[in-house]
Amino acid sequence: MIRIRVPASSANMGAGFDTLGIALNLYSVLEVSETESGLEIITHTNGGIAHNDESNLVYRAMKRVFDEVAYTPSGIYIKQESKIPMTRGLGSSSACIVGGMLGANVISGRKMSYNDILNLASDMEGHPDNVGPALYGGLCISAKVGKRTVVKSTKLCNNLKFAVMIPDFFVATRKSRGALPDFVAMRDATANISSALMLYHSLVSGDFSELRYGVRDMLHQPYRKRYVDGFDDIVKKTYESGALATYLSGSGPTIMSITDGDNTDFAADMEKFFRDNSHKWKCTILEYDNVGSVVSVHP
Repeated sequence: MIRIRVPASSANMGAGFDTLGIALNLYSVLEVSETESGLEIITHTNGGIAHNDESNLVYRAMKRVFDEVAYTPSGIYIKQESKIPMTRGLGSSSACIVGGMLGANVISGRKMSYNDILNLASDMEGHPDNVGPALYGGLCISAKVGKRTVVKSTKLCNNLKFAVMIPDFFVATRKSRGALPDFVAMRDATANISSALMLYHSLVSGDFSELRYGVRDMLHQPYRKRYVDGFDDIVKKTYESGALATYLSGSGPTIMSITDGDNTDFAADMEKFFRDNSHKWKCTILEYDNVGSVVSVHP
């Protein structure tokens, strides 16, 4: 039996549209093995619909690897236990893709390197900003260089926490991406470059004085927030409660606040705000994950 643990991830991180992402200590755990025949899939996921047939995302990711290395398994068993909320901007699909590919790679004789898997997973997902953290952990900068995907992971060492605010609704990634303009002003592109660099420096250096500036975004959040009821009011409240920075996680609708680890009242403050304003949101405090995917083989 092959066991794969893959972390959740938060992408974009405000100004780092399609380039920045961080792994979080919320996990999807897969158990996969080759069997004598057939396909058996057991799924326990956090919301959404996970199919138990050949349309299952984990299986489709496994098949991409099998096709790539010309391996035909006699049968496949998949069991998934995932705590990552589906369709909420926390990398649930990337966790499925990365986990499935890592499992298939072991079954087929480890013919693919992690760089190979990164390229294949990014191609299947469509962009690498969730795939990188899911595979390597830490704070990741991702780029497409020709047909290659390049990811550089930095392991953080600070006392930051990540307050994940998840609503009871979802926004389809295709719909959210469709809201984005085809062209942006030069001044907006320049502003995002400076903000993204400031964000990276703040997280790595431990100087959080400009972290709020680092998540300032002009490329996607102004267009996507229309699908998140109460977005501006929630963001305002997070800063009143001591957030160092707040941004839309991935394509949303999850809102993420970066907080000082000593701010132990943040979650309670936000939960009260949600109750008082009839918002059906939950706030959970997570930590960054520096490890990434973990693969283990059991008899």
